[in-house]
Amino acid sequence: MTHWEFPATGPIDLDISLLSGQIAIAAEATEVITVSLAGSGPGNTGDGHTAGIRVDFADGRLEIIEPEKRGIRIRSSGSDLAVKVPVGSRCIVRSSASSVSCQGELGSLDVRTASGDVTATVVRGPVQVTTFSGAIDLDEALADVAAHTTSGDIRLHRAGGEVDATTTSGDIHIGAAAASVTARAASGSVRVDSIATGNADLGCVSGDVTVAVVPGADVYLDLASVIGRVSSDLEPSGQDSQADLRIKCRTVNGDVRVTKVVLAAS
Repeated sequence: MTHWEFPATGPIDLDISLLSGQIAIAAEATEVITVSLAGSGPGNTGDGHTAGIRVDFADGRLEIIEPEKRGIRIRSSGSDLAVKVPVGSRCIVRSSASSVSCQGELGSLDVRTASGDVTATVVRGPVQVTTFSGAIDLDEALADVAAHTTSGDIRLHRAGGEVDATTTSGDIHIGAAAASVTARAASGSVRVDSIATGNADLGCVSGDVTVAVVPGADVYLDLASVIGRVSSDLEPSGQDSQADLRIKCRTVNGDVRVTKVVLAAS
């Protein structure tokens, strides 16, 4: 394993480009940035696999860059990368096949990987996550979120900004949404546990659509299913332009259900 340490007085910009492996990012109250790098898997216990990876820190920017391999490719399990950065740091990750785990509170998050799951605890600013094959799991995002996967579930427990989520094969589950939600699943269900304002534009081809509305919101409903049941516990508003919340739900083969959020007793 190779280890680096750099001093930091505040949030930094983190830029990671890794071909494959495991990426763990921890945002903590710290004045020391740490980077630990090792080959992953039983066949990569030494530093030979990671020797070409560049680690540089200057002017508030930490770059961890693995050059693209050319010519004949030798099969490898990739690299295990662990990075500790100050709270509020902004993070960009690019990879062909890496899982990305983010703990603590980041300033923003931008991840693109062809294969691998992406998880994050708290992100203050914008979130953009794209993976071809993998799940996306976010505990709390305070700003806008764009989450897209071809094969995998998408889960966002609390959303402070607008949400745009799509998956071809998988379920989409949004917990508490403070603004508009657009969610599309080809094969899978779409569920929003709590929303009160903006637009909820939800749809799938094969799967159920469920949305719960905070009591007191004036709601305009536009619901349809080709093969399935459509039901609502709400009294819809007659005017789209005057509604606090506009809900549009579409599914081809599945049920559409609009309910009320059950508030906890005080």
